Amino acid sequence: MNATPTRFPLTRPEEDGPAVLWGGMYESGSLKHLTYELCLNAVPRAARGFVEISGSSTALALDLLGRRRRLPTVAVADASGRDHLTRRGFRGRVHTITSIGEAHEVCLEYERAGWYWPRQFTNPALVGYVERWAWRLLRQLRADWPGIRHLVCGFGTGATVAGLHRVFAPLGYAVVGLQARRGDPVPGWRNYALQNVGERDLFHRYQADIPLATAAGADAPGRGALQSLVAFAHTHTHPEQVLVISHDGRPRPDLARRWPQWVQPRSPAPTDRPRSLG
Repeated sequence: MNATPTRFPLTRPEEDGPAVLWGGMYESGSLKHLTYELCLNAVPRAARGFVEISGSSTALALDLLGRRRRLPTVAVADASGRDHLTRRGFRGRVHTITSIGEAHEVCLEYERAGWYWPRQFTNPALVGYVERWAWRLLRQLRADWPGIRHLVCGFGTGATVAGLHRVFAPLGYAVVGLQARRGDPVPGWRNYALQNVGERDLFHRYQADIPLATAAGADAPGRGALQSLVAFAHTHTHPEQVLVISHDGRPRPDLARRWPQWVQPRSPAPTDRPRSLG
């Protein structure tokens, strides 16, 4: 599939549970595909390839977009990110690192050699790209899922949750980012207090306005991103009003084969005022 479908892949996997946006259904295997295909206009024509610090969704998106331009992609990631990308079919090269400082130096080296580095942790333009597809998501939710009043997504760079917040929060929706717990890493997520780059961080300007919750607990270590998001949604008084934004999750195969022709029933109207998931 070369053309990106105009409708988002949404289903409700369990009755009375949260709805899920399945980012893994995009050709790249990542919702970040929607953000980075808009970013391509910023890529210099002479770029030799793409490089980014990523062990998950961003690397998957850049991999596909790079192949479309016949450009290689290098993902700079730790060992767990490397293994995750291998499981997800990443076709580029992984440069394995052991610290964020080392990752930054590796990317700088590639950038000096003519590679395009989006600098996803400090690039505020990415929030604007998310906003552009978030308006389409809003229209689909209003038409087909009017009962949805809360959105939760995994917290990596913060670009997705910030873009969603800028579109949805002024209209009365609650938007929450779910971050990784200390000592319990989730591929593609970070813990903001422990892993940020100070005032240069993309999320710095939003931290006072966008709530961040923390995934899993001591009773459930090792949960993956989708499991953690769904479990968090179930802590809400009305989980059926929650939309889980899964960057790389996939539904069961019979539903996956039918997208993008899914026809969704309207979800129930909300029974109370929106409450924060934070």
